[in-house]
Amino acid sequence: MISWNRGAQRIKGYAASEIIGRHFSVFYTAEERAEDLPDRVLEVARRDGTCLSEGWRVRKDGTRFWADVVVTALRDPDGELYAYAKVTRDMTERRASEERERQLIAEREARSAAEEALEARERFLSIAAHELRTPVTTLRLSADLLLRRRAAGRLDEELLASSIARIAKASGRLAELVDELLDVAKLTADGVEPKRSSVDLGDLVSGIVELYGGTHAARRLDFDAAPGMIVWADPGRLEQIVSNVIDNALKYSAEPSPVTITVGTADDGVLLTVRDEGIGIDSQALTAIHEPFTRGANAGAIEGLGLGLFISHSIVEAHGGWIRFESDGPGLGTTVRVWLPSGAEGERA
Repeated sequence: MISWNRGAQRIKGYAASEIIGRHFSVFYTAEERAEDLPDRVLEVARRDGTCLSEGWRVRKDGTRFWADVVVTALRDPDGELYAYAKVTRDMTERRASEERERQLIAEREARSAAEEALEARERFLSIAAHELRTPVTTLRLSADLLLRRRAAGRLDEELLASSIARIAKASGRLAELVDELLDVAKLTADGVEPKRSSVDLGDLVSGIVELYGGTHAARRLDFDAAPGMIVWADPGRLEQIVSNVIDNALKYSAEPSPVTITVGTADDGVLLTVRDEGIGIDSQALTAIHEPFTRGANAGAIEGLGLGLFISHSIVEAHGGWIRFESDGPGLGTTVRVWLPSGAEGERA
């Protein structure tokens, strides 16, 4: 150190007589000196002309301050290095202010996340209670009716058969709801680990379309698939995706409108497209339709927890693919596109 001024004395606490002649590394922390940071700063300044840095520096009394430092190499007219000029600004207050602002932002984000989680929980409880109430009520009323008729000696075969059918349907619906909730819990906790094999997506979708055609005989399902649509994927999970998408298309549209299903190639992969002419999706719900417990405002009384598309979205992403939802608005139908990378086991090895 060959010169000193009042500003340097105010920031660092040394009088000129105490610091001139000493190496400027005295202002660095012990850790930085051990890492040769002062020498590396001089090396950068010598090479580039200047070196800009920020970090903790040490005052005479041992306290630390946050410094903005510029070290400039000074050269004579012949280009010979003869000294370094060092300008230090005490930025401790600004850093503290920035840190307080970061903490406030983090607190606001945490508070917002907590509020969103609370809203999601309340939405889940509301939807789950509503969806579970219907089959539970059916089970209770059917059982009560059978018990009362039996006690009165008026339990005939026709009533028994119809009650058992209602009980079977309600218990099946309860099982579906519980399976969805368990699947979401597993996806949230552990993610998806596909058990992959070579799958012809066209053949898989064809089988599912055939099943839906048998259970929805009044509905028109138009299906077309190109040959050899091979993907390296978990067949059970693929069935889950396809069933969810087709089930939604049937649920949110009605006869005589058809549901169109195609399987073809796109962007070095295999693309499943399902199009219905039903109630469509409002623009607000479209951006978040794959979030759990999210349903369109126009879904009305149509049953569902709003979990199927969330589950499908998670599974598709685990396979390295994507799922997209398109709609021009309420009443204008919906198109769902599911893209998966193509390839068999040998191609993926």
